[in-house]
Amino acid sequence: MVENSATSNLVYVYDLEDGWIEARLVEQSGADAQVELEVDGKKQICKVDLKQYPDQVLPLQNVDENGKLVPVEDMVDLPYLHEAAILYNLKDRHVRCLPYTRTGDICIAVNPYMWMDDLYSEDTRERYAKHYVYSGQASNIDPLAPHVYETSSLSFRGLVFDNTNQSILVSGESGAGKTETVKILMRHLASLSGLSDEGNESARVVKKVLDSNPLLEAFGNAKTMRNDNSSRFGKYIQLQFSNTTTSPLQVNCSLAGSMCETYLLEKSRVVGHTNGERSYHIFYQLLGAPDDYKRNLWSGLANTDVESFNYVGYTDTHSIEGLTDAERWPKTVASLAQVGVEGETLRELMKSICVVLQLGNLVFEPDPDNEDNSVITSDTELDALADLMGVSNELLSKSLTIRTMTARTEVYKVPLNATAAKDGCDALAKEVYSKMFDWLVGAINKATSSNNAKSRIGLLDIFGFESFEVNRFEQLCINYANEKLQQKFTMDIFRSVQEEYEFEGIELADVTFSDNSDVLNLVEGRMGIIAVLNEECVRPRGNDVAFVSKVYTMNKENVTLIVDKFHRDYEFGINHYAGPVVYDSNQFVQKNMDTLPTDLLECVKQSSNSLMCNEFSKKAPEPAAKKKTASRRTSNSLVSQTVWTKFKTQLVSLMENISSTRTRYIRCIKPNQQKKPKVMEPISTVEQLRCAGVVAAVTISRSAFPNRLSHHVTLEKFASLCSSKVVEYHKEEMKEDEDYIEDVNKMLSVLLKPFEDINKGSQSFVCGKTKVYFRAGALEYLEQERINAMAHRVIVIQRIVRGYFERSKIYIL
Repeated sequence: MVENSATSNLVYVYDLEDGWIEARLVEQSGADAQVELEVDGKKQICKVDLKQYPDQVLPLQNVDENGKLVPVEDMVDLPYLHEAAILYNLKDRHVRCLPYTRTGDICIAVNPYMWMDDLYSEDTRERYAKHYVYSGQASNIDPLAPHVYETSSLSFRGLVFDNTNQSILVSGESGAGKTETVKILMRHLASLSGLSDEGNESARVVKKVLDSNPLLEAFGNAKTMRNDNSSRFGKYIQLQFSNTTTSPLQVNCSLAGSMCETYLLEKSRVVGHTNGERSYHIFYQLLGAPDDYKRNLWSGLANTDVESFNYVGYTDTHSIEGLTDAERWPKTVASLAQVGVEGETLRELMKSICVVLQLGNLVFEPDPDNEDNSVITSDTELDALADLMGVSNELLSKSLTIRTMTARTEVYKVPLNATAAKDGCDALAKEVYSKMFDWLVGAINKATSSNNAKSRIGLLDIFGFESFEVNRFEQLCINYANEKLQQKFTMDIFRSVQEEYEFEGIELADVTFSDNSDVLNLVEGRMGIIAVLNEECVRPRGNDVAFVSKVYTMNKENVTLIVDKFHRDYEFGINHYAGPVVYDSNQFVQKNMDTLPTDLLECVKQSSNSLMCNEFSKKAPEPAAKKKTASRRTSNSLVSQTVWTKFKTQLVSLMENISSTRTRYIRCIKPNQQKKPKVMEPISTVEQLRCAGVVAAVTISRSAFPNRLSHHVTLEKFASLCSSKVVEYHKEEMKEDEDYIEDVNKMLSVLLKPFEDINKGSQSFVCGKTKVYFRAGALEYLEQERINAMAHRVIVIQRIVRGYFERSKIYIL
């Protein structure tokens, strides 16, 4: 840009409170600029340091001649595509109750916090199905308004006509609408599979698949501070289809079944939750069941409510999404019956839930005779639990307060203090609930899966990137999963850019992107965090501080490991793709082990509850590789059972599964913390856009050519800067984009010659088949020249008009 120039460019300026704010560039000199801002209704001139902005250029606004924002449905069409432009475009659409926006193949879904019937009506579903599935035309011809129905329709089309398995990855923070979006997708995909007769077999399959989703919500969802119906686990639902389609006129692809895989259930919520939150919905539904049912299930459940059990406790929330817990109970029972869980099986499942509740009522205190030992002082509660489990009072008491230790050939008993005994009790409660959850997922899969399915569409509903004031083991697992998904996302975006450039006839050599392989190597490498933590778990007296020390020692060359002298000895930091996160390693070793003591395990195996007994009697998977020595076999066996190792194995399998499909992305955004319609908080929205990888996608797509305009728009805006000998443009002459290429090339070669000289001759633009692609700073330079030219012409016009009026005065005299 030209130095010391007065301008009227409309730009964005970064602000700590509002993210990006609108401004007018008044003057620029070198790396400093002055902008005009509106503060509290008054205009102010502020100084801006351009060194803090990419290429030392303020991001331009996408506005018309009157300075009014020009919103778009597909943000790829924004002439100036950057973080501020994305934010303001989403905000404009959100205020106008348009929750969906497209960025290439990515669908950005902003939670509207209101249900819009027309947006999800049967007519809308059919319209998207006809356009994207049954029309037979290319999907990019006259696209409909952005919608998740577009994503599901294109996935179904790819499955049916391309014979390619599909995946839709839905991500976002708690409260962003992931779970609801997945339900909308499932219903639409079910309707696409050609269901017209409610009594046919396909309709029954669809009903069973859709009815299984509330079960996962009942047992895996809970109220949090951010969301009343928050999924506390990740899930990958594979909808199975039988496809015999031959043409768009002969679509025969019906839903045959479904399979569900789950990840990282939040077990800690079973035994405690913060004020204002709740535990899992099923506890409240069971306690809200009719008194007759509760009394017949277990006498200890008669006349009880949420305050009767410590793990649940008081809550001021008694309804979720318009239904009370008591109203949801019969719906949950009916859904369980749909997947074959009824009669005695249902009774044992609910008794297992009662075991979890009752474990929280046990009270452990120091033994009066020896404070290093413990006793259970709540005799009545202990008797009730023993009766419920079908084990003796003595066996249960000893299992909870004494540990059996083995050292080579010697076996001995070690009494536990009150704190350790309570921890063991909580561990048992978490393990019982986790086993029942996994069993239920297996029961759902058994009832809904099909052996005749030939193709599938996977729906991944997984927790987004997390960064809190205190980040623990769970956040590291979640962020590791997001790093793996971000790697896949980045490569998919790169491929889409490659396809665009090839179509436009542009060289791809200059496209660059940020690779997160250093972060993944730090976490999962041979000497990475997973390996170090697993080794610390099998080492005698392994602890969290030693784990952190070894991580730093073994990975000091990794640039993504944050070294900060102010970190405590149990803290470490990682520079993730979405930003730096500091982790508190307290209880990392304990949480990674996640093994139930032998005494408690043997106690549960003797329970009269056959469901619990069978689940706890199942053998753990054999280690992947057996070693020759006994010591190595023991070590490998322990490592193979850690939470990290299990989760990594699951994640590798998930990524292999997704990589074999055509993947599409939906990024859910939570616009505000108050859950109010038509309100968007800029800072939190920008952070979510970064965490969702949307900003990274923009960076990749615009790394070589940040700005782009269609050929006729380029001529319309800048032809006035050229002599008519170079190019002559008439707005009324409508041509095809290809017909403008020669004129645009001639015009820009002349206009951008000074800019290229300043930048040492590097090419400042490329003409594609349909668009002109500008390098960083080139379009801003042209805009500056246009404004300067217009200012000069205004002065000339003013001179002529003023001269006319002055001459008129003389003639009158």
